[in-house]
Amino acid sequence: MSKLLLGIDGGGTKTHAVLVDLSGNILAAAANGGANWERTGIAATEISLLEIINQVLDIAKAKSEDIVAATFGLAGIDWKSDLDLFVPIAKSLNLGSKCVFVNDSIAALFAGSPNGIGCVSIAGTGGKTAGRNGTQTLQTMGMDLGEAGGAGQLVALALDYIARIYHGTEMPSALTKLILEESGFSDETALFKAVARDEFRLDEEMAPKIFALATNGDAGAIAITNLVATQHANDVVAIINRLGLANTAVPVIRAGGLHTAGCATFDLTFEKALKSKQPGASSKVLDISPVYGAVVHAAHEYFGDIPPAFLTNLFEQARAKGDL
Repeated sequence: MSKLLLGIDGGGTKTHAVLVDLSGNILAAAANGGANWERTGIAATEISLLEIINQVLDIAKAKSEDIVAATFGLAGIDWKSDLDLFVPIAKSLNLGSKCVFVNDSIAALFAGSPNGIGCVSIAGTGGKTAGRNGTQTLQTMGMDLGEAGGAGQLVALALDYIARIYHGTEMPSALTKLILEESGFSDETALFKAVARDEFRLDEEMAPKIFALATNGDAGAIAITNLVATQHANDVVAIINRLGLANTAVPVIRAGGLHTAGCATFDLTFEKALKSKQPGASSKVLDISPVYGAVVHAAHEYFGDIPPAFLTNLFEQARAKGDL
């Protein structure tokens, strides 16, 4: 029987799975829809997970019995009580005690810091900040309450900004034209009425266009981009302090669409806010899919001390493979 490790990274819109052998060789990879139980419901999440596991097992011509350790990094696992929902799912997946469920931010952390020590800032569709010091794991709530909210927050702030323009408390910005074009409304009054009646909401996919306006010097877009970037940095600083890692060379992993977009306005503001309070922190943008961090987490569960050759093989092949 082959011994295999399984990593799953499930977000709000997409789920990745990777199956590797004990030497770190990638045997199979697959992707399907989202696996955030808060959005799709726990039953639909179970179906999605079973589907993608079967996909990678079929590709590798393997069986679930071959999997000796698996880590599921899933969006929506924000509270300890959430883990209870996945106990019956582990059984239905025929993995039993061999699998561990964590928030998807933890997978991203291990992808960028293989020993699992450090902090991770997720700025994707939503926002999440997490960190580990070797004995303790902390994470934000992931509910846009008192914390950064990724593209969702950026888009919400854009709507708020054009409302202030509408009321005459803010100077004009190209954000107004952008949002009207994206929403299909002919004027602001019709847009705000639809929002007020819960008949319309802006899509997070508009975030790159807001970044483009910021890059082109639009004051409104720059202002809200700076707000979101600063909040994400402040969340990281708070986690670092709570973990007792202040004034150390703590690695900070940046992941998610806002961090990887290459928007200079966002990047410079995030780095400035981080370094002003944690000058020793060393940040980097994650250059591989977070699913490989789930694989590394599973490898820790199986090996204890991961053989260096395993990590070398895994990361070389991950970078060669590119995005899933």
